[in-house]
Amino acid sequence: MPDDKDEMGSLLGKGSEFKGKLTFLGTVRIEGRFEGDVLSDDTMVVAEGGEVKGTLDVGALIVTGGLVEGTIRAARSVEIHPPGRVVGDVKTPSLLIEKGAVFQGTSAMPDEPAAGLPAR
Repeated sequence: MPDDKDEMGSLLGKGSEFKGKLTFLGTVRIEGRFEGDVLSDDTMVVAEGGEVKGTLDVGALIVTGGLVEGTIRAARSVEIHPPGRVVGDVKTPSLLIEKGAVFQGTSAMPDEPAAGLPAR
């Protein structure tokens, strides 16, 4: 979860629906439904009740509940916490799937380390 010092940039609340292209700075929290493309270097949080379908190109994705379906490319990390579900293809240097969370699809880790990290 984002630190207390991180500011929540945007919120798509329960009962909200949006289709289209989403770009944002900071952290966005999804509790409603979103369908389309997401482009950001920052963090997307999909909370319980949230549904995201589409192509995500983000810095980090945190699924604390709800469902994410589609193609995900996260420059830093993807975290799936129960009861969160991710269905699709994930490309990220760091993938965390907690017990009780669901991941159905494929995952790939880039050959090159993320910026600032030493090579193995």
